[in-house]
Amino acid sequence: MDSSNRRDNERLPFAAEVLIAREDRGWRAAVLDLSEGGCALMRPAGFELQVANVVTLYFLTRNGPGPGVGARVARIGARDVGFEYHEAQQIPPALAVAQATPRR
Repeated sequence: MDSSNRRDNERLPFAAEVLIAREDRGWRAAVLDLSEGGCALMRPAGFELQVANVVTLYFLTRNGPGPGVGARVARIGARDVGFEYHEAQQIPPALAVAQATPRR
């Protein structure tokens, strides 16, 4: 395996839009690919974060809420940004399913 392009999980192309959120700002970006461990996004205009910055990625959906996923900036390229999730995610990330409380 090429050490400059190491991947722990298979990456799959995926078309979606994500909001990269920090405490006081956010950027919209298109998804390039996803894996259980992270994703690559098109680098948005005005993107000013650094490697290791922590963000929440909100995967936008057409109807209803989209999932928020904790991540860190793992890599910044000229045209894309790589993120590593704090916890493994299904592909694509989904809202956590709330467990129903049994009625008494």
